[in-house]
Amino acid sequence: MRFITESEVKGEGNGMLLGIDVGGTFTDAVVVDNGKILAIAKKPTTQGNLLNGIVEAIDKVLEHIAPAHIQRVALSTTVVTNSLVEGKTEAAGLLLIPGPGMNIAGLLPVEPFILSGYIDHRGREVSRPNKREVENVVQQLKGCRTLAVAGKFAVRNPAQEQLVAGWVRETYAPEHVTMGAQVSGTLNFLRRANSAYFNATVWRIFQMFAAAITKAVADRGIKAPLYILKADGGTMPLSHAEDVPVEAIFTGPAASVLGVMAMAAPESQAVSLDIGGTTTDIALWENGVPLFAPGGARINGFPTAVRSFWLRSVGVGGDSYVRRENGQIVVGPMRFGPAMALGGAQPTVSDAMRLLELTQYGEFELAELAMQRLANPNQTAADVAREVLGIAAGLISQAIRDMLAEQAAAPVYKVEDIVYGREFQPQMVLGVGGAAGGLAPMVAAELGVPCIVPPGAMVANAIGAAIARPTTEITLRADTAQGYYTVPELGIKQEFDKGKFSLDTAWTLAAGHLRERAAASGMAEAVADMERLYEEEFNVVRGFYTVGKIITCKLQIKPGVLITVTAKESAGV
Repeated sequence: MRFITESEVKGEGNGMLLGIDVGGTFTDAVVVDNGKILAIAKKPTTQGNLLNGIVEAIDKVLEHIAPAHIQRVALSTTVVTNSLVEGKTEAAGLLLIPGPGMNIAGLLPVEPFILSGYIDHRGREVSRPNKREVENVVQQLKGCRTLAVAGKFAVRNPAQEQLVAGWVRETYAPEHVTMGAQVSGTLNFLRRANSAYFNATVWRIFQMFAAAITKAVADRGIKAPLYILKADGGTMPLSHAEDVPVEAIFTGPAASVLGVMAMAAPESQAVSLDIGGTTTDIALWENGVPLFAPGGARINGFPTAVRSFWLRSVGVGGDSYVRRENGQIVVGPMRFGPAMALGGAQPTVSDAMRLLELTQYGEFELAELAMQRLANPNQTAADVAREVLGIAAGLISQAIRDMLAEQAAAPVYKVEDIVYGREFQPQMVLGVGGAAGGLAPMVAAELGVPCIVPPGAMVANAIGAAIARPTTEITLRADTAQGYYTVPELGIKQEFDKGKFSLDTAWTLAAGHLRERAAASGMAEAVADMERLYEEEFNVVRGFYTVGKIITCKLQIKPGVLITVTAKESAGV
């Protein structure tokens, strides 16, 4: 990669993309213009204050680039993921309107408050919520500044969620209320309820982070819009994410997937590895496209409606702590700072790579000292280093095999999958991340496939954030017998002429509402690449006669990358 000079920058037009990735060990930043990487920064992540590392990375990449040239800033951050995984979230109340049927209370991350009221599967109000009941509940939630409300069939008619949320605001005036139908427009009450609850728990944390990053960017004279990466590989405006921060979970792994897509998307079945300082994130690919998690992402073991790549994280990275337990070498999942080769206090995987000259970072003598500390009397430091890397690669390989076994055991729903489906057999491994050069080839060797570590691999996540396509989605469901349609993500219930509605009408209306949502979120230009995700049409029969149809369609701005990226290695990176 080549850094451009200040004189070269002055000749460029406005169109540069700034991508920032906040990892567990490093915060990376890149500036991309017309598919070329112009500047790179890699700064230690400041765990106590993520903003410090972000600011340092931005300042570094802008040393020779005028802020006015930046067209867009996109960020992948661990702030939501870490808050949820580490349990550092805010207490939030969960109000459910489940109606009759299965009791899901024990399947939720918190004990919910059950409210009366019921919308049936057709979107008809069967019984109305009780305002006094809601008032009594919120009196018990005085310590919660954020709440979530979820109704079982709110995606068919969001009126009761909206009514209860209004009563809550009127009675209690919390800082934020998340409604389940606005988080997800698809059926599956449990996933929507979990999504709404987790969204409420991280809302205030994300507000503070968003305000800080907005100010930091503005203070540096950057007037470009700010975006944040989503778990499905798209981006959304930071201002929109302030309402649905749960969408910003798992953005680090998503950024690495997009980085691979931009630099070296595999044409065959493949595995990509993002081997960072703390973890290795694994994704599966088929025909140049990453596989998505069936149903949605899981947060702390609970299923949600957040659309996400199918990812697996393993506690193995360059900074993974290496020690002996009962005489055996153990790698990770803990991390106690940088490698000894870089001044750290404990042996790490990176020390093993440095000693075997698989990386040039750090002092060779200190890396050798780290491995000698672990050596048995009959071992050399190099022997220990090879053993350490073999164990680390084995842990990653086993996680891949577990993913492949899970994929093979997944239920098949389509006849074409039964007829044409084939077992997933990766043909290659693609490695990105700071430790990919040392570990990815060893993992590939264990799997018996070739390995590619593309140029720019060390900052693939920041590249992925920079070039991610803005995306959003809506779900439209129409009941022609009753003469109305709903768009739950937008809180819309609209009547129409019963005799003049078809699936084509639904798609046309959905496209219009998607354009409206995109425009309101600052993504009007992105609607040129819409993608139909789902459609369903079936008859409503009464007394042996067809009296109408239920029509459902789901439309999104397609996630992916805006451009492909070429990068050339240089001594400076």
